Order: sequence, then structure tokens, then C-alpha cells
Amino acid sequence: MADIKDDSTSITEELNEYISGCGAAISGYCDLSALDGLPFPELTTGISLGINLNPKIVLSLKEGPDENYAREYTRVNTRLTGLAEKVSGFLREKGYNADFIPPTENVTDPEKLFAEFPHKTAATSAGLGWIGKNALFVTKEYGSAVRIVTVFTDAPLITAEPVVKSYCGDCNKCMDVCPAGAIKGQNWSRGMSREELLDARKCFEHSRKKGFETGAEHAVCGVCIAVCPWTDKYLKREGLL
Repeated sequence: MADIKDDSTSITEELNEYISGCGAAISGYCDLSALDGLPFPELTTGISLGINLNPKIVLSLKEGPDENYAREYTRVNTRLTGLAEKVSGFLREKGYNADFIPPTENVTDPEKLFAEFPHKTAATSAGLGWIGKNALFVTKEYGSAVRIVTVFTDAPLITAEPVVKSYCGDCNKCMDVCPAGAIKGQNWSRGMSREELLDARKCFEHSRKKGFETGAEHAVCGVCIAVCPWTDKYLKREGLL
């Protein structure tokens, strides 16, 4: 038992140090073994990695998305993919199995609006934040202005306690400004379905239209990201508010 504990501490510390040098804004580890339908069933430890969006571009979202946000969305996704590749490679070099799924799947069919694995599930399970009323992942550090990816591994990492409740309280700013009228105003708790928070079809149809307008190859909106009070705290730290 002591050897197992020592191994867990050692690889966790090594991975912490490695990730700190790779440009991740947030990171955490979680136990996903109780979940069904994992993309890699034999890899039940999740590593959630996040990169914050450019604060100046986030501020501009208060007026709606434009081509700059579409480029930022793609840029951060590219960085997340590279980050996941590096972390997976590091773990494989240490003798463990590791793999990941991309940060975003390009959804074109409104009847299939579910990702293979919601990265938000790993991020909340890793104690990094909660799900907002807009059904997006929210952190105290960056609000909704962060994108995430998940690495799956069999490494015996020391995992965190999950976040199980919302910190949105009575705030309904994202619901009030949603141009699609898709946000239902419910506070999230662990185990809730997305449909209890958001009309995904309305959100997708509006975001797809805005994506076409900005020249993006994917749906974009982001207005709810910009108005989140937790996002405002990030922008204030950056001297933009």
C-alpha cells in the first residue's frame, strides 16, 4: 500500500511540474471510473487542462462575436490540442497509457449536439469550477473565458474532490443577454442534464449563424461569456474594466 501511495505522489508531482511549464492556465486530476461510456474505457483517470481566452477579445464580446473571436477560438483550441499531446506523450514516456479527445468537435447536425465526452465533466470532477446557467464551464479565476481539454490515463494520480454545486447564485446576466433566448436560468448541481439549463438547439442555430457571419468554420457566439461577473473579475485583474 505504501508503494502505491509513493508512486501516486511521485507521478503526480512530476506531472504537476511538467504541466506548469506547458502554458496551462488551470489543471486538475479526477477519478472517472464511476462513469459509463468513457472514450477510452481502460483509462479512468482524467486530466483537465484549460487555457484562458485573450481578455481584450473577451471584452469585445460584449458587442457580439466577430472574426477576432473566431480566430481566438481556433487559436486556443490549437494550443489545447498541443497541450494534450504533450501531456499524453509525457505520461507514455513514464510507462503509462494516455490519450485524449480534441477540445471541440465540429457539430453540423442539429440533431447531434452532444460531444463524445463533455470536457466539463472532467473539469468539474477535477475541482476546477462549475457549470454556469449558460451551460458553460465557469472558474473563479477566469469566469467563462477559458477553454478546456481532457487527457485520459491509467497513471495513479492523486485526484481532487469534485465541485458539486453552482456559484452563480441569483445572477441571471447570461440569461438576460442571450440573443437566442436559450438559457433557462437554473442553477447547476452535479448530475443535472444540459437540457435543464439550456435549449441547445436554439443556442446552436444562433451560434451557427454568427459563425457564418464571422467567417468561422464552426458555431460561435460568446456573449454570455463576456457578461459573466466571474469573467468581469478576470478582466478587472487585466486592467480592462
